Amino acid sequence: MRKKAPAMVPADLVGACQPRRWSVLPDPTARRNMSRAAAVFFSLLPTLGFAGDQPPDWSLSARVVAVGLFDVAGVREVGRFHVGGPIPGNPEFLMTTREGRVLDPLRVLVAVSSNFGARPSDPRIRTGAILSIDPRGGKSGGTIVVSEDITGDIGETRVQLYTAQSDQFLNRHYNAGARTAHLTAASGPRYISINNAFGRPWIANAPNGMGREGSVSVVDPDGAPLANAPSHKAGGVFVGRLTDRERTPKGQPSGWLARLLNYQASGQLTPGGLQTGALGTAFLGPSPDGSGFAVFAAVTADGGVVQIHVQDGVDGLAAPGTVSAGRSIDDDPGVIGIAFKWNPDRVLYIADPGRDRLVLLELEDDRRHFTVARTRTISLPEFDRPVDIVAAIPEIANPHFSSHTTLAGGSDLLVANRGDGSLLRVSQDGRLLARATIDVPGVGPLGPDRLRAIATSADAQRIWITIGGEVPGFPGREGALLEVAAFDEHGAAATKTTQEMQSAAADTNLAARGRQLFQADFTPQTGLGPLFNAPSCVACHPGPGGASTDESHFARRIASMDPESGRMVAIDHPNSPVARRYALGDGIGTTTVSAAMPREANVISLRMPLALYGIAKIDEIPDSVIEAQAVSKGDGIKGRAHHVVDANGASRVGRYGWKADIARLEEMVADAFAKELGVTSAIVDRRDTVTQPVEQDTGQIHAVSSYLRTLSLSEEAKP
Repeated sequence: MRKKAPAMVPADLVGACQPRRWSVLPDPTARRNMSRAAAVFFSLLPTLGFAGDQPPDWSLSARVVAVGLFDVAGVREVGRFHVGGPIPGNPEFLMTTREGRVLDPLRVLVAVSSNFGARPSDPRIRTGAILSIDPRGGKSGGTIVVSEDITGDIGETRVQLYTAQSDQFLNRHYNAGARTAHLTAASGPRYISINNAFGRPWIANAPNGMGREGSVSVVDPDGAPLANAPSHKAGGVFVGRLTDRERTPKGQPSGWLARLLNYQASGQLTPGGLQTGALGTAFLGPSPDGSGFAVFAAVTADGGVVQIHVQDGVDGLAAPGTVSAGRSIDDDPGVIGIAFKWNPDRVLYIADPGRDRLVLLELEDDRRHFTVARTRTISLPEFDRPVDIVAAIPEIANPHFSSHTTLAGGSDLLVANRGDGSLLRVSQDGRLLARATIDVPGVGPLGPDRLRAIATSADAQRIWITIGGEVPGFPGREGALLEVAAFDEHGAAATKTTQEMQSAAADTNLAARGRQLFQADFTPQTGLGPLFNAPSCVACHPGPGGASTDESHFARRIASMDPESGRMVAIDHPNSPVARRYALGDGIGTTTVSAAMPREANVISLRMPLALYGIAKIDEIPDSVIEAQAVSKGDGIKGRAHHVVDANGASRVGRYGWKADIARLEEMVADAFAKELGVTSAIVDRRDTVTQPVEQDTGQIHAVSSYLRTLSLSEEAKP
């Protein structure tokens, strides 16, 4: 005998299909089967014209990035942190975003239940860790097999331990007086959201399982909960009822004194708390109280939704039962996905796996905290235990709302069905645009109950997927991270990995041509002169690519100095500001003569040709990293980043040249061709080459630049 269906709060429905007409059925499985039966029935009626309206069903080939992720849950690409936030503003923090470091923007954070070798700080609660995985490692090194103990494996940089249920990641590390000082950033971690706008990563945890207190933590780049935390009672870990709101702002402050006097003691503004495990979290943006502090939403195992103000603590948002994890508190969906639309209106999208739908909370605020203005739902026959939901195009640009749990303007939604292992692309108003199955090597289509969570890449071209169980070829290594192409109603995107594979031969050929050009002796027929220092690149950079200590290869920087005032004056002469050593004697290259030094030159600075190994890496350093290093480190010494306009007209920090006056690698190569060989390019500023012919084909500049990107110092030559 079926149990009586629980009472439902009336809600508006949106979507192309309206299966809620069957909501009288108490059993979600029966309701789903009836929906499918109806879909099959109508699909058999082509004369009625339904076939043309059927959304496409794609098959996506998966790349297995990593295995050995036992009991894996949430996943999130790190993304770029905006200038003005704490990470770009702190040189030590910013170093963690460098390539190969734990918060490299292209790395992927994954929540797992194992500590991976880190000693647990509290054996009474669940272990767990957040791993930082470099998905690019899979291209050159194959699938990453994650060791059961990664704490001592300093040679493996593709997998790093970001945080775990271990002593070094305790809240007391920075917040000894907090009520939750004894807890860690990760314990039974389920979900990850990152405040890329002006903050840090946040983690939703179920440290005591589904039915007991959950936690949400905000984490510094070193993996410990938030240092200098605005909340003295919570520090960086919000748990149960210990960290509920206890004070409220009187109004929106207009100055520092108003902010100081702004608060008064209070209880929660809206009842609700973290009494059960936190299964999902999403960034909501700055608090509406004008404080500028971050607020996150979290969905709990009892189906409630709370809001967490990093300074003032936890308030409710929507009551328990708003969504359903399953038929009982013990029916664990793994995660409950959550995504936020901020523009033009504020809507929180939440997966409802127990009822095969999405719940939409339309948000407003009372100038103190967020409130729910209206609740709607989206129900589609294709929903089959939808456990996760993400933005098809995440918000990466806005400095107030940037996060991979935030929808960019007009973005569709991607929904992960744990029931049948499929992915759905759904419009914001509930229309099914496309469906996709995941084809796993050696497995075929991903079956039921294996899909755990999904995330979208910052470029919106790929989807990261976590799955349970083993992948063929890796016995005993349960849990995996997969990559598939993003998709829409028109098909699948060509992922960067696919593009790299397709263009690998072309890149190799381009670099090979660049090597030939680097070593070739130029002639007047191939562009040499009329003024030059050497007929080839390799003459001054032997090896090729090394430095030269031969004085005849040194560049001569010249100027004119007024002997009375000491003022430097540029010399108006074709052989300036770099005085080339040679010239074509008859203009056609049959003879070579010494180039005349301008008579006005009374200052000559010799510059040794530098080694070019790794020089291309400078081009990849973000402006924010260079700018952050210009600040004083406490010794009173600081620098100034030189902002220049590149060949495309964009402002950028200069990286190359004697005064960092060149922005990009290609422009540096073009400048060297013009000043050292006399070979000009359309990339070079015309003011420097008005006396020389301009070669409109820039192919050789790109070829040599491609070659320089391959240059690295051999192991034998390293000190």
